[in-house]
Amino acid sequence: MDNPAKAAHRILLGTGIGLLLISFLALREGRLPLQGNIGWSIPIAATAAIAIGFMIPQQPGAEGRLAGWFPALDESSMGEEVEKAMASDEKDGGVSGAWAKLEEAMLSSEVDESE
Repeated sequence: MDNPAKAAHRILLGTGIGLLLISFLALREGRLPLQGNIGWSIPIAATAAIAIGFMIPQQPGAEGRLAGWFPALDESSMGEEVEKAMASDEKDGGVSGAWAKLEEAMLSSEVDESE
């Protein structure tokens, strides 16, 4: 399983390169007018995606502008994050189950009163 930084890096670079390819092919065919503002949006989006893709740090523990959103975790850190998420889900599941039981009791008492 790839860490979030590598996955985001690949997605952004692939999107940027794909958009550049589309814009170059559309320019060659004459289907992308650069006279209007909308024509520049595709190459600008491609350049932005590639730049953001290169700004994501790839080393574990590195800090940067995008490290908070796309952390470069090693295997042990990813395992710890998954364990924390599972523990949180189990804790929330117990609370949700208690609320469901309470709601069921309230609804059954309302049904009994209406009959």
